[in-house]
Formats: sequence, C-alpha cells, structure tokens
Amino acid sequence: MAEDRTSRISRLSQRFDKPATASKTESQRSRERQSLYLDAELMKRIDHIHRDVAHQLYPHRVTKSTFLETLLEYSLAHLDEVKDHLTSDGNPR
Repeated sequence: MAEDRTSRISRLSQRFDKPATASKTESQRSRERQSLYLDAELMKRIDHIHRDVAHQLYPHRVTKSTFLETLLEYSLAHLDEVKDHLTSDGNPR
C-alpha cells in the first residue's frame, strides 16, 4: 500500500519536471511578457483610445498588445519629436 502511494506521488510529481510549454530559444521568441509601472490615468486613457480605435477599425481585429506595439514603433520612428516633447517646458515627465 505504501509503495502504491509512493509510486503514485512519484508519477504525479513528474509533471513538474518539464516546463508546461516547450521553451523557445531567444531567437525564436517574437514576444515576451514585460512588467511596467505606468501612470494609472495614462493607462485609462490608453484603454479608452484602444477601445475606440478597435471599434473604428472593425471588422479588423486590433488587440491591445498590437495597438501598444504600433504606438511604440511609431514613437521610435519619430524619436526627434519625442525628444522635443520630453524636453519641452511644462512637461511633467
């Protein structure tokens, strides 16, 4: 009886020996989870604008991650304007 219990526990614990998903090499990853602390009001604004844009572009599906990635890509492509905004007077950030 004790051996049955031990073997059962051993078999059950094997599921934790391997990752739940196949791990990908760094070059195969196209996305990864990031944690950022952002202003709460800014996130509310982003949520609202994302929802509006998603409705405007329907039936094209716009996920929030794609929306944010597009905003970031656009900002990086217009870095001089972003720098001007960051150094302008009255900018709280």
